[in-house]
Amino acid sequence: MAHMWLRGCILAVGVAAAGWPAVAAADPVEDFYRGKTVTFTVVYGAGGTYDLYSRLVAQYMPAFIPGKPTMIVKYMPGAGGLTGSHYLYGKAARDGSEVGMVPREVVVQQIMRPEQVKLDSSKFQWIGSIASYSGVIFVAGRTGVKTIDDARRKQVIAGSWGKGTESYTIPTVLNALAGTKFKIVQGYRGAADTDLAIERGEVDSRISSWAALRNHFEPQIADGRIVVLCQTGVKPNAELPKVPLLKDLATTPQGKRILAFMDSASGIGWSVTAPPGVPAERVAALRSAFDKMVADPAFLAEAKKRKLEIMPSTGQEVAKLVAETLSIPKDDLAMAKKLMGQ
Repeated sequence: MAHMWLRGCILAVGVAAAGWPAVAAADPVEDFYRGKTVTFTVVYGAGGTYDLYSRLVAQYMPAFIPGKPTMIVKYMPGAGGLTGSHYLYGKAARDGSEVGMVPREVVVQQIMRPEQVKLDSSKFQWIGSIASYSGVIFVAGRTGVKTIDDARRKQVIAGSWGKGTESYTIPTVLNALAGTKFKIVQGYRGAADTDLAIERGEVDSRISSWAALRNHFEPQIADGRIVVLCQTGVKPNAELPKVPLLKDLATTPQGKRILAFMDSASGIGWSVTAPPGVPAERVAALRSAFDKMVADPAFLAEAKKRKLEIMPSTGQEVAKLVAETLSIPKDDLAMAKKLMGQ
């Protein structure tokens, strides 16, 4: 009888408890981010495309992170983006309170220049790509160069802001695999600095995102003062249907594979990443917040207002592309290194 009485008491307590208000389970990710400031590191100077995308993310992404932290932008330019990249990889906090946007070519450069690029990009926690890179090589119309064939016959002086950037690697490889005659002048601090050099007549050409070029120099493109020679990417930009793709300019099958490898950075694009070692549940929360942000109508409207293209990829998709890029066949890699003088 005592046993029956105890069982009845337990059932009664259970029934009564069912009517009590539910107590919400604690969310450790939300608890971590509530009231916290997340630092977003920009690896180039202010005013460029990386800066524009980074500030857009910093403005909108916090609303979708559990706990709704504040996000601030920190600039860490230098060494073609490597100063900030090395900081994020080796020195930034590994608790999810620091994120950033590393150069899209960092994966290729990890293989090509391991003595300078001292990181393993496969260990970054890739959060998502806000847009793939639709890049172009353009030349000043004053040169008389209008096509890539013209650039095969006539020297074009191209401005560069570092050996580790596409401003150097792409014209270098095009010279070797497509027969162009780019003369590369280094020492500029970034795209804006190179544009001033083009205006002064010091150099004639550089690589650029199509969106930035179109937004900043639409009149010059329309009247021929700026001419687009070729474009990066897997397929042509809808606005540039007749401009040849970089990977199609090589004259041999291996050359085409190498150009495709060098251009893999286009798919990585403007990707948000976190340092290695961030707890998995916080990485998942950041990825979820990113995915919600790039689908948010207010975010998309603001991006359109700022004339920034949004062509997102998930963090998982970026991580897969990084792994594929790092698995380049040895023979192709040896040839690519030879072409780059390594």
